[in-house]
Amino acid sequence: MIIKDLQRNKKNRNFIPYLQKVVESYRAGLVSSTELKTGLQMDFKRVRHLNRWYFKHRILPLLKSKKTKKMKSDIARIKELEAKIKLLEKEKEFFQLKAVAWETLVDVAEETMNISIKKKFAPKQLKS
Repeated sequence: MIIKDLQRNKKNRNFIPYLQKVVESYRAGLVSSTELKTGLQMDFKRVRHLNRWYFKHRILPLLKSKKTKKMKSDIARIKELEAKIKLLEKEKEFFQLKAVAWETLVDVAEETMNISIKKKFAPKQLKS
């Protein structure tokens, strides 16, 4: 069945995806070298060459360990975290001042306009 699919696309003989499909089916054991020789008129030397090419360009990069970036030293990491803590403390102070300013604004508005702005939270009565 696989050899029939490969025979249908035989005119794309030098097309790289076709050659990859041939090599993948050969490597997977779906097609033997004799079937490739008889069905596709592909000599064993060509199959061996494609097999090596496939290994070099498709499999070997997956097997090589990828280079990882060097981890920052502990001292640099600690300095970075301390700087982040200082920044967050400044933000916290700013938002606390902002909250106090809003409370003051609401209190002044309530006094001058004689209206109740703050919402009073009372527990809801249970319906019986």
